[in-house]
Amino acid sequence: MAEHTADRVDLRVGTARGKSVSSQAEIRMTFTPCSCPECQAMCQHRPCWPTPADATRLIEAGYADSLMLDWCFDRDQSKTVCLLTPAIHGCEGGEAPAHPSGPCTFLDEQSLCRLHDLDLKPTEGQLALCNDRTPEGLHEQIGHAWDCDEGRALVDQWEANPPRGRRRIFLSSPILQTSVAKIKTATKRSSRKRQTIKH
Repeated sequence: MAEHTADRVDLRVGTARGKSVSSQAEIRMTFTPCSCPECQAMCQHRPCWPTPADATRLIEAGYADSLMLDWCFDRDQSKTVCLLTPAIHGCEGGEAPAHPSGPCTFLDEQSLCRLHDLDLKPTEGQLALCNDRTPEGLHEQIGHAWDCDEGRALVDQWEANPPRGRRRIFLSSPILQTSVAKIKTATKRSSRKRQTIKH
């Protein structure tokens, strides 16, 4: 397979295509697309994480409904950071399970990435390597890259319309549906009483 060189990787904007960019978190390395059993196992175990710029490109390409809401915990700041990522199969448009594990929705029948040839593969997927060559802390660095105004705005926009992630789960909850049904019933009764009083 052809070898690609990433001179610098900007984890904030998701540049990993040999372009020279400035960043506080730079990784200099060369990566080669690989379909060995170990690399395929990574995608079967858990989808790779994108940067906010990666996720924006996926949404613009029409894959918003194939993403899910995930999160990481920033120990230094003691807070949870929300992010968008390719979904675990069956979690499209929703939230990652409490213990995220499962095949990526973008895997094809041969367990190969459908995004690879579209030049849409997330940064973590581009840089994660077999034989223990993945840059140390890569997963956490990409998660922390979402702790910015752009990342939070992208998550909010994705969840808002149509309802996805936490909003979809909230709107489909039995408790909320019961409450809405009670409100509708009460409104109808109130309307009927007003009509009776008028007559």
